[in-house]
Amino acid sequence: MASLTLPPTYGAGSLDDAKQYLADLIEFITSPLAHSIIVSHSNAVGSDSLSVPTIWDDWWNSSWIDNLELQEIVKRLLSNDLLDDSPPSLKSLAQAVQDLSLPRTASEDIPPFGLIEQQRFGLTPKKQHEVERMCAFVNAMAEYPGDSEDRRQVQHLVDVGAGQGYLTRNLADVPLSFDLLALDSSEDQAEGARKRQQELERWQKKVFGRRKALAKKGIPPGEPNTASPDLQAESQSAKAGSVTQATVFVDKDALPTAIGQWIKDQAPSVSEAPVIIIGLHACGSLTPAVLRSFVSLYHTQNGEQSLPRAWRCAGIALVGCCYNRIRGIEKDFPMSSFVASHPHRPLLKVESPHLHLAAQVTHNWLSDWPAFELGLRKIVFRALLERLFSEHGGKMYQAGLQVGRFNDAAYESWDTYLARTAERLEGVTYDDLKTREASANAKDNAEGYDNTKLRRRLEVLHVLRCMLGPVVESLLLVDRWMYLREEVDEQVDVRMVTMFDQSTGSARNVALVVRL
Repeated sequence: MASLTLPPTYGAGSLDDAKQYLADLIEFITSPLAHSIIVSHSNAVGSDSLSVPTIWDDWWNSSWIDNLELQEIVKRLLSNDLLDDSPPSLKSLAQAVQDLSLPRTASEDIPPFGLIEQQRFGLTPKKQHEVERMCAFVNAMAEYPGDSEDRRQVQHLVDVGAGQGYLTRNLADVPLSFDLLALDSSEDQAEGARKRQQELERWQKKVFGRRKALAKKGIPPGEPNTASPDLQAESQSAKAGSVTQATVFVDKDALPTAIGQWIKDQAPSVSEAPVIIIGLHACGSLTPAVLRSFVSLYHTQNGEQSLPRAWRCAGIALVGCCYNRIRGIEKDFPMSSFVASHPHRPLLKVESPHLHLAAQVTHNWLSDWPAFELGLRKIVFRALLERLFSEHGGKMYQAGLQVGRFNDAAYESWDTYLARTAERLEGVTYDDLKTREASANAKDNAEGYDNTKLRRRLEVLHVLRCMLGPVVESLLLVDRWMYLREEVDEQVDVRMVTMFDQSTGSARNVALVVRL
């Protein structure tokens, strides 16, 4: 099995394939067209639409985007189905996005696993899907490779960024029955996990008490237990594992310290207890921090003077998320020496716009068009508002003109939005806003623009920016994979696994996996 699945033109996922892929990603993201779109915020463009980059001219000044319905434009861009009459820059951009975005189809190699009714308590369908897939994958990681008896090699797991404890709880519950250390930097999250466990126990007591009473009366209990007979029998007879919660700000040193203390308390007589570190949507800088800690542990464990210890790291399985919450991008990107030493590295300035776009997904836009169109309208209306206050250079908030968020009804029309805005801005009336709009329209009409044309261009700009998001995320993911590949021995398998089905709403669906 390939270590990572790259776009079709990049071969089977070898190290050389990955290097070529990274080089092409860097070249594209630093290209003038892609870079200018990534760093151009809609608010700034709305404030000064007459000063857009000249490299946009062939699409910004094209009647093509005025003659088609927005949904048709989006459909053609996403499917890379742009005809000869399309602006050449958009054709090249759509082709590059298609060629360079990592495939995100969920892996078919993860064994099936289903939570029984009481384990599904409090889970949305999206979270249930994620927990079931992660449980199945981690359980397979913990077994002896190729062992016909499927004996477990690893009993201890560390869940970083455990949050409300959905994954933790189900890995510790029967039939999996792992022992877990649940780490989170937020005491509020840890307290939330404890409260959810208490809610679950109260729910179980209530439901099973009612079913027992109904059974005595010969009344069917309602929803059947959908688990297999074998799983039901195992769940009734097996003993659950344990959960230990701790509030820890994870870094290279804090993580092994927390694990060492836990193993000492959990299994004081055990030596070299294997531990797998896992994370389901380890937020922001947490994933890079865990990767650095893992690499440090790997080198310590494999050093010439490695000393006996109570535990050893047996692997990691991390799904990252929330790139926009990375605390210091200079520290967390690039991680790999390959990207850091690339000739285009001086041009590759990954900043806040890149990180925000990396969290975008486009696969469900057309299937849920009303929701997408509403979201787009919110962004464009806010950008058009900056046009009315262009003296602030697209940064009304710095002048104390903070609008904030509105409910969906405020975006029914542009005039409705202006009316709601006037309620928020001190000393500004609806008539003031309409006067400013008339002045802006007169200025733009002299240049051949009007509010309708600018709105369409802002819509297309946002679509293009979001289309580039998966390409940026691909760079971040493969850079992290390359970092691990560079740091561990050649015979160690470093994989990227597409863990979840994005159609369930699980946008961040790629896990970095190493099994030692």
